[in-house]
Amino acid sequence: MRVFLSLFLLLSVQWLFAQATATLRGTVSDANGVTLPLANVSVIGTSLGTSCNELGDYRLDLPAGRALKVQFSYSGAQSYTEEVILEPGEVRVLNAKLRFITLRPIDVEATRIIRETGVDRIDPKLARFNPSPLGGVEALLGGQLGVVMRNELSSGYSVRGGNFDENLVYVNDIEVYRPFLVRAGQQEGLSFPNPDMIERITFSAGGFEARYGDKMSSVLDIKYRRPRAFGGSAMASLLGGAVHVEDAMLKMRLRHVTGIRYRTNQLLLGGGDVKGDYRPVYTDAQTYWTYDLTPNVELGFLGLYSRNQYNVVPDDRETEFGPFNQALRFTVYFDGQERTQFETYFGALNLNVQASKDLLLKFITSAYSTSESERFTIQGQYRLGELERDLGSEQFGEVVRDLGIGTYLDHARNQLDASVYTIAHKGYLQRPKSYLQWGLDSRVETISDRLNEWYLLDSADFSVPLNTGEDLYLQNTLRADLDVQSVRSSAYLQSTWRWESKDSTDRWLSLVAGARAQHWSFNGQVVASPRVRLVWHPGWKKVIRPDSIVDRDYSFWLAGGLYYQPPFYREMRMLDGTLNPDIRAQRSIHALLGMDRWFEIWERPFRFTAEAYYKAMDDLIPYEVDNIRIRYYGTNNAKGYATGLDVKLAGQFIDGIDSWMSIGVLSAREDLKDDFFYWRFNAAGDTIFPGYTRDNVAVDSSRVEPGFIPRPTDQRVNVAFFFQDEFPRWPTAKVHVNLAFGTGLPFGPPNNNRYADTLRTSLYRRVDIGFSKQFLGAEGQNRSGWRRHIKDLWLTAEVFNLLNIDNVANHTWITDVTGRQYSIPDFLRGATT
Repeated sequence: MRVFLSLFLLLSVQWLFAQATATLRGTVSDANGVTLPLANVSVIGTSLGTSCNELGDYRLDLPAGRALKVQFSYSGAQSYTEEVILEPGEVRVLNAKLRFITLRPIDVEATRIIRETGVDRIDPKLARFNPSPLGGVEALLGGQLGVVMRNELSSGYSVRGGNFDENLVYVNDIEVYRPFLVRAGQQEGLSFPNPDMIERITFSAGGFEARYGDKMSSVLDIKYRRPRAFGGSAMASLLGGAVHVEDAMLKMRLRHVTGIRYRTNQLLLGGGDVKGDYRPVYTDAQTYWTYDLTPNVELGFLGLYSRNQYNVVPDDRETEFGPFNQALRFTVYFDGQERTQFETYFGALNLNVQASKDLLLKFITSAYSTSESERFTIQGQYRLGELERDLGSEQFGEVVRDLGIGTYLDHARNQLDASVYTIAHKGYLQRPKSYLQWGLDSRVETISDRLNEWYLLDSADFSVPLNTGEDLYLQNTLRADLDVQSVRSSAYLQSTWRWESKDSTDRWLSLVAGARAQHWSFNGQVVASPRVRLVWHPGWKKVIRPDSIVDRDYSFWLAGGLYYQPPFYREMRMLDGTLNPDIRAQRSIHALLGMDRWFEIWERPFRFTAEAYYKAMDDLIPYEVDNIRIRYYGTNNAKGYATGLDVKLAGQFIDGIDSWMSIGVLSAREDLKDDFFYWRFNAAGDTIFPGYTRDNVAVDSSRVEPGFIPRPTDQRVNVAFFFQDEFPRWPTAKVHVNLAFGTGLPFGPPNNNRYADTLRTSLYRRVDIGFSKQFLGAEGQNRSGWRRHIKDLWLTAEVFNLLNIDNVANHTWITDVTGRQYSIPDFLRGATT
């Protein structure tokens, strides 16, 4: 009986307590609707409080029947307080929007989490106004620290000496991939992220946290929106269109955002050197749904279908190049066609469980499938001639001497099918003095690759290499049937600590430390990567006069770690089409020292950032870049390094309109461990160069070991500039300017000898400009009638490559019967409106 009474009293007390409490939950965001992870929610005058999770959501149990003042706060934002009185057992939703009062360029928020984690935040809305043929969120990366983009039709980018495959891209915590078979930017089409569906973009150029995967260069982390009301957008242009719809239903328990895109670059491709019938069609459809099963459990689904088709029937090509004293013209007449298609399916389910006010658990499963086909047979009959340079000659600008005449035949029938199935778990725990994160995942990768390609060069009726019998020798041939299945398993654990000064909360020190490990079944290798980041905010202040003190908002950081990159399919495939079973993960040791300062100019916010870095790399897999296709050697036979300095100034030169400028210097070099070549000398002691020297009979030779040579991404100087302005007296009319400058990249003849790739392309210079006019949505504009249903209405006009500068995308190599090689630049297109 005593046990029964005790149990009855205990349950009664718990029931009475439950009836005397209530729950307050909601989301904390900024004025633009961007959620604020780790925002603070507290009750003034009590010890009650909590922090938002990674999604910006909070849940707080409060006493019922009392007037309570709930305060929402976030570093750099003005706090917001609201008084609530809750009924016993009530669950009330209270969302809060905070206004930033510190300096805040739109691409980087001056918040604690940005500085602590080492990522920059990018406003996805800028993709609408950034004048770029690419049209995706990747175009916004051109102004980020260390990022180099050389092809405006490709979403590929290199970061601090890395290549396109060394960058991580996440959408809603799921890694996404670029096409495998793509050779040129015009084939690539639409990238995965849809700008209309994005809520938040963060980017790190190195020294990133252990929670991100195993790549050596950078991470781009994208989160799709969880809408709170009905909305949508539509865009139409000469290059395509896009439409998206979003809504929150069932008392905001069910939410979705859905987007469809269509794009064709036919107008752009017609302005290049190669004339023909271009028919590129790029389409995709995406949808993201979330449903609250309970107040603490959310189920989500992300789905995508993408189809990028590129068909072309080339007619002819005419390219003039070279200096004035040796002006050349390359003319080609084509037969044949190219048909390329990349088709992608993707689906992901996630379950988010708010186990307690301090603990968030995520469970994710996803499936990715791609089918890529590449089919072309193109014959080109070419003529390389020297132009008349005499200004007084009637033949000025005409071909007066033939340097090479011949035919080439390029053929491919390639088919690649790949699928990746992933299951993952992530956890987030807010502890009293730290923030703990962990994760586990396992991926099953299946790849089937059918290769059949060859290249025949016939110079002046002589097949090169020369025929010596009845067999026809092809210059390049690749044929293989490859099937690979493997499993990757990884785990990570990291924690964030923060120490504040007792006399000032503006003076603080934070430490982010963690480690991750991965096992790959293909080679049995296990790699472990410790990573650390230390940030110091001194909280300096400047006394202008006794009653005026100005914050000197500096931060300094030191980051580093061990970054492995286990090979994916293309890295382990050698140049002859076979797989290397002994391939190992590439390794890079990062050391990074940086600082930033927030300040005001003309009473407008600005941020200056600088980072110096050094990356020591070994077990590298050498590669060559052919346009945007990376051809790996498939062996770990190189070591290298990359070092440099990046600086960036971002701010509002015009009130409320953001601009930026970044400058980077870089040196990236590598040393192949087993490469060498011989200089051959004739009887006169002259070095033999086929096609140039008359006596090509070698009587002596000298072995040369090249040592360190430039990596294919060794662009010494890179400058990016994005500027926005308003027209005087017409604030609804704006101009947007995008400028890019870069020094030359290394290249060389296509002979699989990396030591020969020490030539340099010409400078990269490009200016794009856009004009926009807002017809609805601005302050003071008429919102009556049908106009009240439209939030914004814009009309834009853009001019690509304003200065009509021919930038080099690649080189076509021609060899005559003497062995002399000619490099013909493949230019990107001219100016387009």
